[in-house]
Amino acid sequence: MDTLIVGFGLAGLAYVETLQLSNKTFHVIDAETSGSSAIAAGIYNPTVLKRFNMTWKGEELHALALPFYQAIENRLKHKINFPAPIYKLFSQVAEHNQWAVAADRQGLSLFLDATIHSTPLAGVKSPNGFGKLKECGRIDTRALIDAYRLSIDNFYTQATFDYAAIEQLEDGLMYKNIHAQHIVFCEGYAMVNNPFFSNLPLVGSKGQILIIHAPQLQSDAILKGPIFIAPLGDDRYWAGATFEQKDKTLATSVKGKDWLVTKIEQLIDVPYTIEDHVCHIRPTVIDRRPLLGTHHKYKNIHLLNGLGSRGVLTAPQAAKWLYQSIDQRIDLLFEVDINRFEKTVEKQA
Repeated sequence: MDTLIVGFGLAGLAYVETLQLSNKTFHVIDAETSGSSAIAAGIYNPTVLKRFNMTWKGEELHALALPFYQAIENRLKHKINFPAPIYKLFSQVAEHNQWAVAADRQGLSLFLDATIHSTPLAGVKSPNGFGKLKECGRIDTRALIDAYRLSIDNFYTQATFDYAAIEQLEDGLMYKNIHAQHIVFCEGYAMVNNPFFSNLPLVGSKGQILIIHAPQLQSDAILKGPIFIAPLGDDRYWAGATFEQKDKTLATSVKGKDWLVTKIEQLIDVPYTIEDHVCHIRPTVIDRRPLLGTHHKYKNIHLLNGLGSRGVLTAPQAAKWLYQSIDQRIDLLFEVDINRFEKTVEKQA
C-alpha cells in the first residue's frame, strides 16, 4: 500500500482525494474525536475583510478548491457546496472609500462588488450599508466528511493511533498489520501529542460557536460583522466564532456564549433561539501558514497540518503540495515547509 493517513478532517480528506486522483492506494485511521473540521462554518472566502485585502495566495487557493469540492460532490452525489454571497456590514461610513479602493485592485476585483449597498436588509442591522463579496459560499464540512468516509469504508479504521507501534522496514513501514510506503499525519490540533512533530509551533485557537434558529431572518447570504452568521437551511444559522489562545479545553463557557450573543445582537434585530453551543480548537500556526513536510530522520513520515481558520480553501492545495514533494520530489514552498522552523525540527524525536 502507498500511504497510511492518520486523521480524517479536511486535511486527511484532501490528501485521500489527492491520492485517489493519482491512483494511489491508502488506508485511513481516525479516532473520530471532535475535530475542528466537523463543526467549522466551511466558508470559502479568499479575502481578509478586516483589512480589505487578499489572503495569502487567495486566488490560487480559491481556483483549486472549488473544482476540487465540486468533483467530490458530483462523484458522491451528495450536496456539499452552497454558494452564497457574503455581505460585509460596514461599521462606519469611512469604510466605504476603503472598500471602493480595494474593489478596484487586481485580484480583489474578482470578489469585491464595488457598489456600496444602502438598502436595508430585513432583520439585519446595517445602518452604514454593506459591501457584497462574490464567488464565495460554504462547504458543509460535516456532510462532506461523513459522505466521504462512507465512500472509503473498506479503507478506513476508527481507532486511536499508537505512535509506538510504527516499525521502520527497508521497504517502508509497518503499523500493526498495515504495511505502507508512507505515513501522513493529518491530526489537526491533536498533533501536539504526536512525538514526531510535537515540537513544531502549532499554537491552536479555540473557537466557540452558536447554532441559532431565526425564522424571521430569512437570509440566504452570509453576514459578516463582528462575527459571521451563515445560513444552514431550515432557518438555522451558524454564528461565530470566538478566538481564544489560552484555553485549549474542549469545553464551552458562559463567557464565550455571552460574547457571541452580544455580537449576534449587534448584527440582527429579529428573535432567535439558541439550538446548540459547541467549540473546537483550530490548528493555527505561529506564522499563520500550513505545516507541511517530512520528518528530518524518518523520510517516510510526513505532516499535513496547520490549516487554521481557512481549512476549506487551503486543504486541496496543501495536499497537492505535500503529495508532489513526496511523490515527485518537488520542493515545498519555504513558507509552508516545516523546515522553516529548523531549530525546532532538529529537536523532534
